[in-house]
Amino acid sequence: MTDFSNLSALQITEDATAEFVFFGINGEPTLSVRPATQENKPFFNAVLTKNKQAQRKAKGRRAVAPTATTLAEARTADIELFVAYIVTGWINVVDAKGKAVKFSKEVCKQFLEAIPGDMFDELRMFCLDIANFRTEMDPEELEELSGN
Repeated sequence: MTDFSNLSALQITEDATAEFVFFGINGEPTLSVRPATQENKPFFNAVLTKNKQAQRKAKGRRAVAPTATTLAEARTADIELFVAYIVTGWINVVDAKGKAVKFSKEVCKQFLEAIPGDMFDELRMFCLDIANFRTEMDPEELEELSGN
């Protein structure tokens, strides 16, 4: 049997986090985030549960094209999931008066609701890219893993 145990170093750990910087916001607020993928089991289970509920609700109804309202509802649902399972902390977040804001789930929700939709979409895409959560390896480690 061939041994591929060398690839286990590429696995994402359950407690993996990464830093996401909002470069387009003064002060560059930085959020500590977890992956929005199956590697984040509580998040993934919540998404599966929401999808199952939506399927039950939609059973027997015709599919409808997305509207501005349904897209806004989806973003609101995603913000709730991100507050509960993705964002774990932050630095450089300030209020309208420039005062530093201490992280809490409640204030995080307010922050994510206040930023423009496209900025939340950037955060979402970052958290969906599992490569952002892989431990940095130097080129020699990668060479060794690849077997070259």
